[in-house]
Amino acid sequence: MAALSIQVPDCIWTKALFDGSVEVDGFDVVCEAAPFDQRTSRRLRGEVEEKYSGTEQVLTDYIVRIARDAETELVALPIFVTRGMVHRKLVMRRGATPKDLKGRVVGMGRVLGATSVYLRGILEDEYGIGRSAARWIAAEPITSDGAMGGEWKYLRERSGIKPAELIRRLDAGEIDAVIYPGGAGGHWFNWLAESGASRTPDPYGDLEQMVAASSNLSFPIGDPSAQVAWFKKAKIYPTYHCLAVRKSLRENSRGLAAALVHAFDRAAKQAPRYMDAAERRLYEREQEILGVDPNACGLNEIHKRTVEKCIDILVSDGLLPRRVTAEEIFPYSAT
Repeated sequence: MAALSIQVPDCIWTKALFDGSVEVDGFDVVCEAAPFDQRTSRRLRGEVEEKYSGTEQVLTDYIVRIARDAETELVALPIFVTRGMVHRKLVMRRGATPKDLKGRVVGMGRVLGATSVYLRGILEDEYGIGRSAARWIAAEPITSDGAMGGEWKYLRERSGIKPAELIRRLDAGEIDAVIYPGGAGGHWFNWLAESGASRTPDPYGDLEQMVAASSNLSFPIGDPSAQVAWFKKAKIYPTYHCLAVRKSLRENSRGLAAALVHAFDRAAKQAPRYMDAAERRLYEREQEILGVDPNACGLNEIHKRTVEKCIDILVSDGLLPRRVTAEEIFPYSAT
């Protein structure tokens, strides 16, 4: 059998797969590093070229496609390489709080961005800002939200601008809050850092730097203590992307799904080998605070709760024509 090419981020959670320390037992799998470019963005939303046997998928887009019976090529595996807290991706002007957003304008990259979805849930659950309470705008064109099959009924405007421009508009007082996409302080264990310093390449622009450069902007719910309190209450750990493989490949390769889950889980456990001292302290501190390992692969209790909460939010968004289950999204989670 020819090698199976899978595209995933080259990060500390996958380093062991890239350097050969971990292999996919019984299968010849080649991992290709995913660059930050427009083609990768489309690939993450389901437009996957034939040469790839598998690739990351944005979880929220994938769930919507499953609910609309629009996913014919890919099947998701409970491998979550991209994840983290989302609180530090909400930006407002200093002195304002999420409770002030009733009737106000909230900008986001796109409707189905995982950060946008989870934060809409937090705004409703914790601050009473439901979908009809705020005025929502999106920076990206509707093609980036193609999984919806039409426009979101609560969206007031598509600006056709780069997401970083939303921060400028917020700073100028033209909008009232921004839910920012991309890698801010919440990625992985970095939400524990008081500065929220970005530690991942970000195609959208470094949010931490943009906020630090302005005297008007702040992260109203971004301090670590608020995120710890939320986790202890909500018992979920936001997952942004999952790995998916071609249905035909999985069906013709018995044991592939389990082998991939096992390999990515072993790679995640080896991640501390690639961390510097500061990263390891945050990594260990996160697990101490949470009492669980959010980096483990498989549809364990925390991941299942998180996926089910993501489904709840999409239902409240009115984006699912039918409710799906975690087991439907990950049918091969244990095989």
